[in-house]
Amino acid sequence: MEAQYLLAILFALLLSSIHAEEFYSQRSRCPLSCSVSGLEPANWTYYHNTNVLIRCRELFLLDLNLHNPVNRPKTHLTLRACLGSEDFGVTSRGPVPDWHSTSNKSTTNTTTFGTGKNDHLASATRTRNVQLVLWDDVKPSNNTSSVGDVAVAAKQLARYLRSNVTLGERIMMASYGDVILGVYVGSQVDGSSAASLVDNFAEIGQSDHTFSRYAAQVCGDNSSALSSGGAFGVIAETSKNLSVMQTALQKLSQNKCLDGFSRELIWSNMSLVTIPDYKTQVAPGHANNTHDGKDNNHLVARDTCQYTQVVAGDGCWALAQRCGITQEQLEGYNGGSNFCNSLLVGQYVCCSDGTLPDFSPQPNPDGSCFSYTVVAGDLCSTIASAHSMESAKIEDVNTNTWGWQGCGDLQIGMKMCLSTGSPPMPAVIPNSICGPQVSGTTPPTDGTALADLNPCPLNACCDVWGQCGITPQFCTATKSTTGAPGTAASGTNGCISNCGTNITNNVPGKDRKKRVGYFEAFNVDRPCLHMKPSDIDITSFNHYSHIQYAFGSITSDFNVDVSAYPQMFDNFVKLKGIKRILSFGGWTFSTNPDTYQIFRLGVSEAQRATFAKNVVDFANQHNLDGLDFDWEYPGATDIRGVPPGSPEDGTNYLEFLKLVKAALPDDKTVSIAAPASYWYLRGFPIAEISKTVDYIVFMTYDLHGQWDYDNAFADDGCPHGNCLRSHVNFTETYHAVAMITKAGVPLNQILIGMARYGRSFEMAEAGCTGPECLFTGPASGALPGPCTNTSGYISNYEINEIISQANDPSFYETKITRLKDNTADAYIPVDAMDGDILVYGDTQWVSYMSQVTYGYRLVYWSSFNIGGWVDWAVDLSNDYSGSSPFDGSEPEGNDNAPCDFTKTYNTLDDLISNMGALPKECAEIIAVNTISSELDTAIANYTSIDNDYDKLFDYYVEAIKNQVPDVLNAFMNPVGGPGNKYFKCEVQMMSGNGDEREPSDVCPLKNWLLAGYYSYYTLIDKEGFYADLLKNYGIAADWVKFGEYEFDHTAGGRGDIPAPPSFWIGYPMAADNIKPANPKAIVTAALPNMTMLQTTIDSTWMNQMLGQWDGSGADPVQVLSMPVALIQQAIESMAQVKKIGEAQLEADRKKLIIEVLTAVFAIVPFVGGLTADIVGLAELSTIIAIVGEISNSALGIYTIVNDPSSAPMVIFGSLLGLGGLGGAASRGERDIEQLGQLRRGMSAEDVSKLGTVFSAQTSKIKTIVKRPCG
Repeated sequence: MEAQYLLAILFALLLSSIHAEEFYSQRSRCPLSCSVSGLEPANWTYYHNTNVLIRCRELFLLDLNLHNPVNRPKTHLTLRACLGSEDFGVTSRGPVPDWHSTSNKSTTNTTTFGTGKNDHLASATRTRNVQLVLWDDVKPSNNTSSVGDVAVAAKQLARYLRSNVTLGERIMMASYGDVILGVYVGSQVDGSSAASLVDNFAEIGQSDHTFSRYAAQVCGDNSSALSSGGAFGVIAETSKNLSVMQTALQKLSQNKCLDGFSRELIWSNMSLVTIPDYKTQVAPGHANNTHDGKDNNHLVARDTCQYTQVVAGDGCWALAQRCGITQEQLEGYNGGSNFCNSLLVGQYVCCSDGTLPDFSPQPNPDGSCFSYTVVAGDLCSTIASAHSMESAKIEDVNTNTWGWQGCGDLQIGMKMCLSTGSPPMPAVIPNSICGPQVSGTTPPTDGTALADLNPCPLNACCDVWGQCGITPQFCTATKSTTGAPGTAASGTNGCISNCGTNITNNVPGKDRKKRVGYFEAFNVDRPCLHMKPSDIDITSFNHYSHIQYAFGSITSDFNVDVSAYPQMFDNFVKLKGIKRILSFGGWTFSTNPDTYQIFRLGVSEAQRATFAKNVVDFANQHNLDGLDFDWEYPGATDIRGVPPGSPEDGTNYLEFLKLVKAALPDDKTVSIAAPASYWYLRGFPIAEISKTVDYIVFMTYDLHGQWDYDNAFADDGCPHGNCLRSHVNFTETYHAVAMITKAGVPLNQILIGMARYGRSFEMAEAGCTGPECLFTGPASGALPGPCTNTSGYISNYEINEIISQANDPSFYETKITRLKDNTADAYIPVDAMDGDILVYGDTQWVSYMSQVTYGYRLVYWSSFNIGGWVDWAVDLSNDYSGSSPFDGSEPEGNDNAPCDFTKTYNTLDDLISNMGALPKECAEIIAVNTISSELDTAIANYTSIDNDYDKLFDYYVEAIKNQVPDVLNAFMNPVGGPGNKYFKCEVQMMSGNGDEREPSDVCPLKNWLLAGYYSYYTLIDKEGFYADLLKNYGIAADWVKFGEYEFDHTAGGRGDIPAPPSFWIGYPMAADNIKPANPKAIVTAALPNMTMLQTTIDSTWMNQMLGQWDGSGADPVQVLSMPVALIQQAIESMAQVKKIGEAQLEADRKKLIIEVLTAVFAIVPFVGGLTADIVGLAELSTIIAIVGEISNSALGIYTIVNDPSSAPMVIFGSLLGLGGLGGAASRGERDIEQLGQLRRGMSAEDVSKLGTVFSAQTSKIKTIVKRPCG
């Protein structure tokens, strides 16, 4: 067996060597090596900030767009870099090109060279005076490292220039240590010749003196009107200022010399090999607009002129000289003397009679656009000039081009259009890991959007640069001013897929929330802070539902071993009334050189059946309640001292867990611990695992620690990793939970990790305690605790002792400062949820969670449908070495209420049914938490109603429309209708004799007239008519029209003999387009204050639970239940609206209107009362009258909410701080006490006015608070 195990280890090591660590630019200090990436910068590692200059002190090359200023916030930065190498992987580049070119600038998409005769290869070795310029006075070197750094970087640039035989200008930089060097080589300068000058420059870097910046240059100002094609410059910047370097290279590319220096030297007669101007600048004209590269030196007038191209530094004199003509002739060929005042770099000009060829790019035959790849010196104007087009057209044809940020924000290496047509597939970014720019990605043919290609593992966010992450910098979708796909607003990285940092998968679970605690069996090895499993409290609110024994060991033959602490394990097995889980693994077991391979081998196909059987047999043998596995971490490739894991680790782990779950009895659980790190969680097929296991312990602790030192990727904004950051930071915790739920794990499967210990550091500077301050390292300078005896790790018990000692200065000399980790304000409802920080002994800094913070977080997470919580560890808060447990605080004791707060209920009905012998004071506190649960459900239901509101409103509008005619007819009833007094009438009989109209003493005539007639209505009191309709009947003026009403009646006393119809002319009738005011704005405006109410309820319960509520237990439950009941009343009423509306019952029309009004009036207090300035609110009170009922629920609620001094309105104003209802929020004990008195002072009649739901809840609250004290 031993031999078999050794063979297995050798096999695992072989696999580890095969699965070398993957390269991720986010996780690597430096770019990929040039020997791997090659010579072409398009294949290098891309960066979008300057952090690589800080974190990578090794030698690397880099380039960027010279015209995107690195210090301008309105543009995005793209750097391309590769790690220095003597081998660029360059092989033969093909035949030596002809030096003839239609363009001497690199702004053309592709430079094409002919293969002419050898005389076209002619070049000239010239001697030049090279100007050496220096900034700052010469001074003795105080930085010997930078002296050598310049020499090393210069030699790397020289190697690059010798390796790069590409024609065109060359712009490159090198960074090493504390310096950055840049070189500009014009398109006419031979690379090897330039490299020799750089070698000479390197010797300066090895001299005895150094300067802040120095350069060698051959440029237009000092080289006899040399064009930029023959310019050269190399600059050393010892302060590593990339902006300064960018500006200097930009100047050289424009044939401008660097200036502002403090000293100048001349290197006389230096050799510089260049290509003669006359060999490169003029192209012949052709009658058919073609160019075949022949007869290059002849100038013959043809239909198409001979032409040349403007380069930086050119004026008409230089162009005329190049063309071999006079300036006057040049102007004549190109439109006159104004021509010389409007030259642009890249512009083509005629050197002879004729017209210029059409150089503008055209779409490709397949309908795609003519594409172009941006290079280092590009501007839209130079690109346009080089392609005979206008800059504005570049903007026009790229509105749908991936990554198009506009002409003011050109990204080096991007592909863009120079013609109409479909945009190109985005250029590959070699280090992109998501999105359309991943290497090997092909254009989609199935309709998939580019943004959805290559999604991130775990459904993490993909930013516009193709990088995955879980924080807002990756997950916030923004657009540039162009609105093009794959772009981001200034100062952001945008997001293209799986965007957002919200927690998802928040579905209710089947079981109650679990309260799990890890128990460290090895605590017996400490000098103090001891605990046995039997010491675990299972009676108070600290009662755990599960205890996980840490750890059982696994032998090399995959058997279970608990022999390290046999008495502890025996004591653990005997526990009653709690689930007993045996946990395997942990950090030490997973990473120790002697044991790391056991998990890897145990889950392999060859061993997993044996491993699974052994652990299941052990669980059954000892009647355990479950098994937990803590492998840290499958597939990890970057754990120091451990060979890289295999990509198959995660899948093997899943298959192993499936075997364990299938073999265990149904009443036993399987769980795993999962990391809160995106990079480590990627190795877990976590969505599939969640379908197999019963729950997942999510390790949202140890987010930071001493191991962060010298780790550039430990946290944003901390280039060396040694910033003082909390290991229980709430922002990072929230993002981690969002990550795992987006990955497909239901929230009800997740147990949130809660630390019962602190992470400690030694501050680098006394008094500097914030998140940008530093700690010392690499070894921890934190003082070890007397019990845990580990630098960097200290128990809550030991933290409490330090605080207690500081509270007794007469005996102890400890001085402390207590702070909060105020970095999560965007995510937390109350500051008390921020992590705690303790500073003592001047430079000792500890992050931890106090009991209050711990409690508030329990409350917060309980508002989600999480699976529960898990503590590491139960033995870190109290010392059981003495006769009674002691938590380190003075005085000893437990201030918490003796209630079991793990008992939670979804409704008050559930609580009442299960109160039993529950003490009254406990029932009142638990009732507040239950109200929170009811509010949570109510808000969800209310949101659903809000989403479905438009359909419900349609029912309401239809009911109003149908009700208006009946109300108007009642108002105008011929017998006593109050509306008739506002009219005068005239009557005309239908005798056929043309009778004249006559005034009538009755308006209208009574229906017993035997003959038909016309009755003409004339409104004589318009103001009174409309006022009466609105006040008493709820009908607005624009709901009424005046028309012809046909009145059918039978002749009295004549049996069924029909009488002729009569007609009422000018009679008030329902308008054709009745539009009741839409109260949607009220419905929507109420929701934020409902959420605020939830925070008030939760914080009140938290104070009660922690024993920090100095007031009656009855007041909170009575006061806080009021607004919840009104929300529930609104939901109930809207449910009735939906029911009636769907059934379309005419008889229930009035009820539908009443229910709508009841619902809206119920939420009016959440928007500040009826006087709030919200559209539709003023009309509500008048619509009540349209129902015509003397008493209805809507009217009842209306009378309450219409009175700002009523108890409900005062209570709402105080709780929510609404300006119209009492000003600032008041939620303390005394405030709630006063509000409670108001609530209890409400009459039974007022209670009933607030609706049936409110009345029912009032009865339930009475049942709870009127119980006798326990």
